[in-house]
Amino acid sequence: MEDDPEQLDQYVEDLLADRRPERTPLENDDALEARRVAAMLRAARPGATLPSREFGDRVQQAIADSVRAQGVPAVDKRPSRRSLLLTAAGGLAAGILATLGIERVTARPGSNTPLVPDVGSWQPLMALASLPEQTPVRFSHGPLEGYVIRNGRTVRALSALCTHMPCVLNWSSIRTQFECPCHGATFNQSGAATGAYEMANLPPLPPIHVRIEQDRVEIFSV
Repeated sequence: MEDDPEQLDQYVEDLLADRRPERTPLENDDALEARRVAAMLRAARPGATLPSREFGDRVQQAIADSVRAQGVPAVDKRPSRRSLLLTAAGGLAAGILATLGIERVTARPGSNTPLVPDVGSWQPLMALASLPEQTPVRFSHGPLEGYVIRNGRTVRALSALCTHMPCVLNWSSIRTQFECPCHGATFNQSGAATGAYEMANLPPLPPIHVRIEQDRVEIFSV
């Protein structure tokens, strides 16, 4: 079954025009390869990795708002509803958040501060017993896209979005690493970039605030 040419054309046009492409199912390996080539062309353009003027203005405003709010709220406080999504660490990820309409920064770019919304509540995700040991399990909850990892009676969660481009990462059980289907970036189970992207100082995957309550895994979400 071939990929819809119009759908593929729209994906490529959005990517090259710096618009967030719509995530649609891939029908075959050719469609995946076409998207990878488009992402490589986008990343290869002169200045492609530099933030735009609009991005800079949004970051400046977010910093000013954060300062006026007396700093970043502590994780143990109930952070607020307006800022949920993945602050994929670093300047580009902050630009992604701006594109998605995030109004307030709750995690410092490039830090390991857990991603938490400004206002929300603990939401059940899955039973602890359903999680295999040391094997990332994919989840989606509202605007959150992530992986949860169990180690005995403890769990941790990481963003599932690549910190170079907003592509959802896949977990390879064979190579034991997260892999970006768009441009080939890889991350280890701790969320750190590996391979060539480690040398390029690609930001790590931000953690997501998670806990165990009565043998159930919960995340703080809206």
